[in-house]
Amino acid sequence: MKYYQFFCLYLFLSIQINVFGQDHFSYLYHLDLNNVTDDQIKVELNLTTSLKEDKVIFQFPAIVPGTYKIYDFGRFIDQFSAQTKSGDELPVKKIDKNRWEISNATSLHKISYSVDDTWDTRLPQKVFEPAGTNIEKDNNFVLNNHGFFGFFDQKIDYPFQIKIKKNKTLYGSTSLKKEFTSDTLDHYIVPNYHRLVDNPIMYAQPDTASIQVGDTQVFIGLHSPNKKINASLVIEKLEDVLIAQEAFLKGKLPTDRYTFIIYLTDEPGISGAMGALEHWNSSFYFLPYGSPNRILRIIQDIAAHEFFHIITPLSIHSEEIANFDYMEPKMSEHLWLYEGVTEYFAGLALVQQNVIERETYLNALNKKILSTIKLYDRDLSFTEMSKGCLDEHGDQYPNVYEKGALIALGLDIVLLENSNGQQDLRDLMITLSEKFGSDKSFKDKDLFDIIGKVSGIPETTAYLNKYVGDNNRLPLEEIFQKVGIDYAEKRVTPTGTFGNIGISMNDQEELFIEDISDMDVFGLKMGFQVGDVLLKYNDTDLTVENITDILDSVINSPKKNTKIKVTVRRQGKIVKLKTKTIINHQIEENIFELNDNCSKEELRLRELWLGKTTDEE
Repeated sequence: MKYYQFFCLYLFLSIQINVFGQDHFSYLYHLDLNNVTDDQIKVELNLTTSLKEDKVIFQFPAIVPGTYKIYDFGRFIDQFSAQTKSGDELPVKKIDKNRWEISNATSLHKISYSVDDTWDTRLPQKVFEPAGTNIEKDNNFVLNNHGFFGFFDQKIDYPFQIKIKKNKTLYGSTSLKKEFTSDTLDHYIVPNYHRLVDNPIMYAQPDTASIQVGDTQVFIGLHSPNKKINASLVIEKLEDVLIAQEAFLKGKLPTDRYTFIIYLTDEPGISGAMGALEHWNSSFYFLPYGSPNRILRIIQDIAAHEFFHIITPLSIHSEEIANFDYMEPKMSEHLWLYEGVTEYFAGLALVQQNVIERETYLNALNKKILSTIKLYDRDLSFTEMSKGCLDEHGDQYPNVYEKGALIALGLDIVLLENSNGQQDLRDLMITLSEKFGSDKSFKDKDLFDIIGKVSGIPETTAYLNKYVGDNNRLPLEEIFQKVGIDYAEKRVTPTGTFGNIGISMNDQEELFIEDISDMDVFGLKMGFQVGDVLLKYNDTDLTVENITDILDSVINSPKKNTKIKVTVRRQGKIVKLKTKTIINHQIEENIFELNDNCSKEELRLRELWLGKTTDEE
C-alpha cells in the first residue's frame, strides 16, 4: 500500500514537473571569454526541458532596434551543430543567412556554434560598431547580445540565462543585473530576447564611475587605449548634461539605472562611422580617441541625444517597435517622434538649463535648416520616408536628425501658442510616457489623433497631418516668427547705388572722389571723375556729418525713376551732374536672426520656449 502510494506520488510529480518544464521553457547559455580560438568564441546553449516540436528553427536577427539597416548577424556564426543528451548529432539544415532548421528536435539537448566578431570581419556590408561585436582576447569583449545569442522561432518571449566565464582582470559594464557574480563568473537572467538585445555588455579592465541623478543611478564603463581619459573625467563632463535633462523632464526619469558604455579607439572602425546606439537604460559608444577636451565634448554632445531615448521610443512607441520583428522588420512611420523629438530635446534641455548659450543653440538649429534644405528631398512626407528607410528611402534616413528635430520644434510652438504657454512638447511627452510606458504601445495610424486628444489641442493633429503625414514643406518662416526670429530661406532686397565710388576727405574737410576703379553704371551715367569735390546732393549740402545718412537713404531706400542731382567742383569749376536712380536686387539666403522689434507676445513665447537666461534669474 505504501509502495503504491509512493508510486502514484512519483507519477504525479513526474507529470507535474514535465508540464511545468514545458510551460516554463528557458534558454541556458554558456560563454567562456577565456576560450578564444582564431578570434572566435564558442557558445553553448543547453535545454533544461525537452521541445515538443519535431522540427524547430533557430535564428539570429537580420536587424536590431535602433539601427534601421539590415545586417544579418547569422553571417558571423560558424560550426553550428545540434546534439542529443548522449552527444549524438541531430540533422541541421541551414535555410538562409540567419536560420538553421533542426530535425528530431524533441531529442535536442544542446546547440553549439562559434561566433566571429563584426569589428574586424572581411565580410561585406559592415556593421556599425555600436551595434556589432568585438573579441580581443584578455583585453576587451563587446557583447551586443544579438551577435552571440540566437533564439528559436516562436520562442522569443521566454527567459534567458546567460553564464559568462571570464578572467579576474575583466569587468562587465552593463545595465543588466547580475544574479550571481564572482571574479571568474557572471550569471544574468533576462525575461525575454527583447531585453537581452536591449542590454549590451562590455568586458574590459575596470574603469568605472557613477553618479546619482534624481532617482536614477548613472554608471560609466570605459575602455580607453592610452588611459588619458578615464570614467571619472567622463562622468564629470556629463554631470551638467544629466542634471539639466533631469530638470527638463521635471525629475521624471523612467528608469532607476542607466549605463554609458564607451569604447574609445585610436584606430578607425571598418564601418567608417563613429557614434552610439541607444537602449532603454543604456547606450553604447564607439568613438575616436583624441585630445581629452575634444573627445569629452563629443561624448557630451552624443550622450545628450542618446540619454533622451529613455522617453522615445523606449517609453513611447508603436506596435512595430514593441513587437519588433528581428527577421522581417516592419518600420514605424514615426521616426520624427523617435529620433526627431529626441534630437530636439537634447539641445533644448541644455539651453533651457543654461548649459549652453542661446546663440550656440540657435546656430545649431540654423545648421539643421541648411542641411534639410540642401541635402534631402523636401517633398517627401516624413511618414513615407520612415516606412521606407530600410530600402527605397535609405539615403533620406539622416534627415531624422535635421528635419525631424525641426518638426518637433514646430509642434512645440503649436502647443505653446495654443495653450497660452501652459503646455509644451516636454509636457506632452511626459504625459504620453505615463499613458503608455515601455509595456504598452499605440497603433501608428492613431498617433496624430492621440496627440490631439491627450494635449487637448486639435491644432497639433492638424499640424502633424499636414507637415508629417503629407508632403507639405514645414512653414519655417511662420514657426520662427511666432517666437520673434526672422527666418527666410531667400530674401530679395531692392538696393540703390551712389556709383560704388571711393569717397575721402581733403585738408579742407571737403568730401571728394578718390577712386572710381569699381564704379558702376550709375556712376558712369552720372559722370563722376576722380578729384570731384562733392558739394550737394539734390538741394542738400554734403558734409562729413550727413554723408552716411544720405548714402544709407540712397542705397537702402531707393525710389524708382527718381532724378538725382549731384553738384561737384571740378578743377575749380562748379559742375551739375544728374541721372535717374538705378535699383539693383540683392538676393540674401538663409536669413536667421533674432527680431529685436518683435511683439510682446512673440517675445513671451520665445522666453517660454528657450527658458530664462542666467542674467534674468
